[in-house]
Amino acid sequence: MKKLIILIATSFLLFSCETDKGEHAADSHSTTEHKEDVKKTDPVKEKAEFEALQDLEDHLMNSDLTIDIKVAKDLYKKALAFTKDYPNSKDLELALDYAAKGAENGGLYKEAVEMYHQLGVVLPESNKTPIYMYEKGKVLEDKMQDKEAAKAAYKELIKRFPRNPLSKDMKSYLKNGVIDMTKEEKIKYYEEKGKI
Repeated sequence: MKKLIILIATSFLLFSCETDKGEHAADSHSTTEHKEDVKKTDPVKEKAEFEALQDLEDHLMNSDLTIDIKVAKDLYKKALAFTKDYPNSKDLELALDYAAKGAENGGLYKEAVEMYHQLGVVLPESNKTPIYMYEKGKVLEDKMQDKEAAKAAYKELIKRFPRNPLSKDMKSYLKNGVIDMTKEEKIKYYEEKGKI
């Protein structure tokens, strides 16, 4: 059942994010579908494609510590395709994480939020779920400047994982109004707390 939900959610996400391809022609659809079925059952091909994702993730940062935007967008696109092609893969969670990182670093913030949401909802049993939920909030807050949505994301993290250290930090973060501070005010606040 869980695998079916993952497949449906990922398929919906892929359909909603698709911009350039449009609909497949009806006559070529069955051929494409057959090729995808073969690909899904080929563990050698799956392993090679996942290793290619790992290689992209390794090259995300340039030697001067800047993000390679082209690699980031490619990582997002290929990781998302991997999740579609191999919905039962043992590496599904990491592929979704790569898609989220690629989207975030490629400036595709809405897509990053959706990927982090998928990781937090579709794979709720992961020990990394609190991290994904936190990352979703940080993208909303820092990249999209949507503090209300970020607050909601942090509150959901706190509600689902009240004993997690991230939840405790976010509870304090919200309670003390740090989320509503300017960058300069945040720096001063953390300097005074001895956390910088």
